[in-house]
Amino acid sequence: MRVAAGVILIIAAVFNLIASLGYLAGGAVTSGASSFAESAYVQGQELTAQQKAEIKKVQDEVGGTGIGFLAFGVFLLASVGILIAGAVFLFQDTKPQFIMVAGGMAILAEVIGILITQFGIFNILGLVGGALAIIAAKSMGGAVAPVEAE
Repeated sequence: MRVAAGVILIIAAVFNLIASLGYLAGGAVTSGASSFAESAYVQGQELTAQQKAEIKKVQDEVGGTGIGFLAFGVFLLASVGILIAGAVFLFQDTKPQFIMVAGGMAILAEVIGILITQFGIFNILGLVGGALAIIAAKSMGGAVAPVEAE
């Protein structure tokens, strides 16, 4: 089960890497578009007060979304390293506490991703990998082997 959990965590890390690049790009484009709207001029003339109010409303809605996408992209990028390290520790049968953190992070990343977009087939890998990692970490023996007398 440890090996399966490790392999699934690595696959989930690769999907998180790809998703993080998408969220970072989407957040940058969204934030950039809201900043661009601020400096908009219509055929060389300044915007009316009503147009400025509309742009401000759109900026508040879209700018917050862009920053949220950027933050989630950074979180996913950080999760990639933690999931791979958790998988390595699963293969080595060491550091169960870190493996539990990695499993929790895998589950959290998928839950946030589901809340932002929708439930998809790729979310299953992260959820299953995280759950298996936590179960495998709890089943690891934490006792120290007795030292033989000489």
